[in-house]
Amino acid sequence: MTEVLLGTLATLVVAILVWPLLRRPMPQPVRAAYDLEVHRDQLAELGRDLERGTITDAEARAARAEIGRRMLALADAPAAEAGAAPRGNARVLAILIAVALPAGAFGIYLQQGSPGLPGVPLAERRVEDAAQQAADRQLAAFARAMYERVERNPADLEAWVRIAQASGALNMPEKSLEAWRKADELSGGQPEIAGPLAEAAVAVAGGQVTPEAEGAFARVLEADPGDPRARYYMGLARAQSGDRAGAVRIWFDLAAASAPDSPWLPTVREALDKTAREAHIDTRRLRPSANNPKAIVRLGPPKLGGGDRPSDQIAGLPDAERTAAIRNMVDGLAARLESQPDDLEGWRRLARSRKVLGEPDKALAAHARAAQIAPDNLDVLRDYASALLEMHDPDKALEPAARTAMSNLLAKSPNEGTALWLMGQDEAIAGNAMVATALWQRLLALMPADAPARTDLQRRIDRLKTGN
Repeated sequence: MTEVLLGTLATLVVAILVWPLLRRPMPQPVRAAYDLEVHRDQLAELGRDLERGTITDAEARAARAEIGRRMLALADAPAAEAGAAPRGNARVLAILIAVALPAGAFGIYLQQGSPGLPGVPLAERRVEDAAQQAADRQLAAFARAMYERVERNPADLEAWVRIAQASGALNMPEKSLEAWRKADELSGGQPEIAGPLAEAAVAVAGGQVTPEAEGAFARVLEADPGDPRARYYMGLARAQSGDRAGAVRIWFDLAAASAPDSPWLPTVREALDKTAREAHIDTRRLRPSANNPKAIVRLGPPKLGGGDRPSDQIAGLPDAERTAAIRNMVDGLAARLESQPDDLEGWRRLARSRKVLGEPDKALAAHARAAQIAPDNLDVLRDYASALLEMHDPDKALEPAARTAMSNLLAKSPNEGTALWLMGQDEAIAGNAMVATALWQRLLALMPADAPARTDLQRRIDRLKTGN
């Protein structure tokens, strides 16, 4: 039934598109037809003038005679021009549309769709939706009950773990990460907690393996070097930092150590093949590393028992030492980028990490390097503009590279408020009052009427106009 309906709709769409190309155009009136209508109107107007007494009978007869003569001269002219037959080009285009459009749509459907998948009856879909909604309500109620438990006892490790799991199932990654952090703190840095914590951190970061996640996965691997989840993400961290060869090595070893029916194996192989192609590495020449640990799948929730905290596990360290350990990893990334200066994503990651560590000057320098690598990338330029706004001394002119980057940003996106402000400031410092005024007036027009910064910006514009 579905195929018949889709076929009918496709035929209707093709007919709508093709019919105007094949049909003969409608006859078009010629000039004589319009002239006859004008003369008829003139005769009617003569009759009204005669009734009003504005012309005499003799004048009316003379005018009618002249109009009648002109109408007789037009009587033999055709009233309309016949439409021309469709041109050959139009016929060819119609045939192409009639054949190519359905064929192309069918081909895309075969590639992207699921023609062999049976439709789900409406009643069944409603049952599934109702079941999912009921499950979500139960999860939310369970999470509320767990929150009540931790209000009574903030050190209830099991309750924090259950909150983290329920929040993740309800698609609330930030809440889940917050709960995993609390559980990790209460557990004394158990590897069973560190794994889910790291995955939650990756989810919140949009798939990026953050320094926090990398440190947590490192703890997991210290306790179990064969953990497949941690090994996969450590390889992903290498790939995201630009170390494709390191990622290939980690994933190749993981694939070699995994059973053929391991559920994670397709994902690992896909990432391995893609990264190996990008790095021009022939995996057929690779051999597993010595002492490659076997990867074993582990099922069930994290164990909630106590455990000793190794002094060198990052998450188990005191705050100051944990920050120092993370900074060491970030410094390692910075050192690698000096030898791979064209790694755009590496510089962007370094910039974000520096900002998290409270090093905005180093973050600004990393953003500047990224802008040099990708001068036409809007996201890179916007990040650079934000960092400049935070760190740039308003009494000093922009560095040439920063000015070039902001000019590029405005050329590609003329209404970027941060760039308008910075460039206006730079022009004002250079003494170009008219240019600065024009830039800031554009910025002023973009601001909401109740924006607190409007008053200060208007004051600056007025000073530029008066020269004060």
